[in-house]
Amino acid sequence: MRPAVLPRSFHNFRRLTINFLATFFVLNVVSCKAPPQSEGQKRFGNDSDYFIGLRFLQEGNEKAAREKFKYCIKKGTKACGQKSAEALCGFGNIQEKNAAAENLLKLYPGDESLLIAARQFSASGEINRLIDITTGLDFSKAKNEVIRLRLEAMGRRGDSAYETEVYRWFTECPLSTEHYQFYRDYYKHPDFETAYQNPDSDLAANLTYTPQQFAIHYRIESYKRNYSYTTQCSSILEKYYAEKILEPAPQLISDLGKNYLYGTMDFVKNAGYFSKLARDNAGSPAEFYFWFYAGRYYEKAGIYYRQSRSCFEAAIAAATSPEQKDNALWYLLNTSLNFSVDSIIDSIGEYSRQWNDCEYFEDFFEQLVSALLAAGKWNEFGRIYKAIDGYASDLTTAQFAYLYGRLIQEGLATGSADEAEKAFKRACYGGSSVYYKSLAAYRLGLWENPAALKKIMCAPTAVRQADSALEASEAYDKSLENLLLGYAYFGFPELIYPEWQKIQGQTISPETNFYLSDFLAKCASLEKAEENENTDYYTQSLRIAARAQRLSKRQLTRDELALVYPCNYKEFVSKYCDEYKVSQPVMFALIRSESFFDADVMSSAGAVGLTQLMEFTGSDIARRFKMQDYSLTDPETNIRFGTWYLANLISRCDNSALLGFFSYNAGINRVRRWQKSSLIEFGKKSNMPLDLFLETVPYAETREYGRKLISASIAYDWLDSPARFQQTVEELLK
Repeated sequence: MRPAVLPRSFHNFRRLTINFLATFFVLNVVSCKAPPQSEGQKRFGNDSDYFIGLRFLQEGNEKAAREKFKYCIKKGTKACGQKSAEALCGFGNIQEKNAAAENLLKLYPGDESLLIAARQFSASGEINRLIDITTGLDFSKAKNEVIRLRLEAMGRRGDSAYETEVYRWFTECPLSTEHYQFYRDYYKHPDFETAYQNPDSDLAANLTYTPQQFAIHYRIESYKRNYSYTTQCSSILEKYYAEKILEPAPQLISDLGKNYLYGTMDFVKNAGYFSKLARDNAGSPAEFYFWFYAGRYYEKAGIYYRQSRSCFEAAIAAATSPEQKDNALWYLLNTSLNFSVDSIIDSIGEYSRQWNDCEYFEDFFEQLVSALLAAGKWNEFGRIYKAIDGYASDLTTAQFAYLYGRLIQEGLATGSADEAEKAFKRACYGGSSVYYKSLAAYRLGLWENPAALKKIMCAPTAVRQADSALEASEAYDKSLENLLLGYAYFGFPELIYPEWQKIQGQTISPETNFYLSDFLAKCASLEKAEENENTDYYTQSLRIAARAQRLSKRQLTRDELALVYPCNYKEFVSKYCDEYKVSQPVMFALIRSESFFDADVMSSAGAVGLTQLMEFTGSDIARRFKMQDYSLTDPETNIRFGTWYLANLISRCDNSALLGFFSYNAGINRVRRWQKSSLIEFGKKSNMPLDLFLETVPYAETREYGRKLISASIAYDWLDSPARFQQTVEELLK
């Protein structure tokens, strides 16, 4: 397979050479010429043949490129050898490409090679070979595209197992775009659509189909969320199950449950029916789904708490995977919360010992925080954080610990100063978010201990910290690291992020992740300096750094943390922050959170550019500036408009950055209503502490938005001047 076509702006990088020392994490641009081949061979050994082959290919020297790829296959490490074998699949005539695909499969068996070979054999019409190489696929693990290509080939060949395998794929796996594409192009019943549009027609009354065809059609219409139609058709599927014509496949049962949930209002009747089906199918994989949806129906009915709870408990007992168990337990917890806050408080310790993925329950605890604050159950925060410590995620534990400490300080919860201090210390350590760690550090007065503050600010997030010796002993994929670092050294930055995305940084070391992030950030700065339009590398760099922070089990360095909080477009941010009197850390935090420094991004709601301005907002600001021609995707224009807009909101919110952030996200009138409600909730007349106010905002998305921007503002300012930490936190939360 040929490498991806390089973007026009990339060709400047052919002049760029990177001399790196990975051990010390140093990146130096030393020349504007291609690195000498001898230097590359010295650093990368036989893997250098792959990168030199790419360069030959770029120059149009296909023959030399092929030779280099062949050498790398023979002598290089696995990752570069496999990429070389993949590259050879794009050379020559059909026979040569087929032979290269065969060789790829032989030398480097695996999902990626199988997909490339399947594509090649499909394109060349080698359907028998395609079917041979995909025989025995595990549909639950194989790539959907590979399965689709196999089934297409089986259909063309008239394979006797075709219908059986199509049915397996559609009933054993969650539906995807690959399923829909296959159904639309190869399997769609010619009369189903017409019958659906004309349910009273003779065609609909006399429509013929096999049970398997109907089940597949039912899944597709469920995928399309045609709930009114699928609910009407559900009786047909149920008849097949009752008469033992079809086995109750779990994916179909899940669709059946969703269709009744969203397509009817007779929840109690449906709950009783599904409970009966659960008992009838006891011990089968379908039992979980019957109990689960029975619980959902009772929950929807609203007054059947005990019945709903009983069904979810039965679903937990019938679960066949950790994911199923967690899903049922999550609904059990939410049902209990909706019924009685006290019932949750009494049993949360027991529940927390049952789940598998603690992060799956973070949104439940978000709801619990709101419920406890609304009910005035201040003391329960201390009880809960101690009960879940070691079982819930560090983020959740830190949230409850920090709020307990603050409620003690505000005289709302009963507790001593020592208990508040212990709670803040718990919020500081572990894999908590920067938000709770930094605010807890402020409450502990750690700005007076720079070393302790640095340890907290540079700690990894969202994972439990481990002994650094453990991380050092982990087996990282050195071959893959060589591939990614080689792309950097030999000047192929556009190939780094697509390869990195496949692994999401999980099998390479933190040093390599941060090195790649640093390299791409420098590439983006170089492109920007040369007035090229493509600055995608800024966003790629930040995504890699943020992921590396999350994965790392060791302390980050300041330089690494600076990659997580980059100051891209600094000249524009500095210029307009000075003009409109906005703190630079605040503005960088806004841009980072809104767009991840992607100047061309557009949200589903229509917000555009670095500061995610709506077109009508941009138009209004442009009129104020008397600008007729402007573009919100132009970085300088967008930053100017966004900075002015945020400054205006902050000034209207008593110069509060947090309230300005909330107003930027949700509108200033909503924020004022929330403030009034929060004062009532806490029994205060004025002076509502903003960190507590944040927890009462009625929308989880907005609460998290505020946390992200406050924590990013603190991190940016700390990186710029650690001595300002106390002043920064106080200004942000005043």
